[in-house]
Amino acid sequence: MQLPQPKHDINPLSKTEMLVRFQDCDPYGHLNNGRYIDYFLDGRDNQVTYDYGWRLVDFINEEKKGWVVQKQELGYFRPAIYGEEIVIRTATVFFDDSNLMIECRMLNKDETQLKSLLWMKLVFINLANGRRTQHTENIKEFFTKVRLNEFDATKITFDERAKELIAFYKSRRNK
Repeated sequence: MQLPQPKHDINPLSKTEMLVRFQDCDPYGHLNNGRYIDYFLDGRDNQVTYDYGWRLVDFINEEKKGWVVQKQELGYFRPAIYGEEIVIRTATVFFDDSNLMIECRMLNKDETQLKSLLWMKLVFINLANGRRTQHTENIKEFFTKVRLNEFDATKITFDERAKELIAFYKSRRNK
């Protein structure tokens, strides 16, 4: 499957606006911890479909290859509250021959408060045998065009990145 060429002006840090739903909350009205990942995945799926112009399910069905989660790091910094409008921003932040890393941020509506951060590390596999396989040159070229280049994911820890983002979004409140 030939991946589409991303728009030249694509923002690598894609955005989806969402509403925290009642059924996703705990008795205190906070988004249930387990649902954060669902919100991140829904946001990412929307962004790949609408911003990148391709559907992951079509790619998987045609190529018989796909990405599986190898590791996740998730931090909760501020609660997302029932009825609150939130923003999910995701980006490809690292890739190599068979690995991919996505950064996902959950923010308040005006994007001045980091509520949660997820690093999702994925491995590209052949679905026929369940084994790691290599990204094609086409896939690597695509990731190069959509990768967020604001930091080097191989030279920073999750906790260091979280501190950076918390400070960045806090500084936006003071303007």
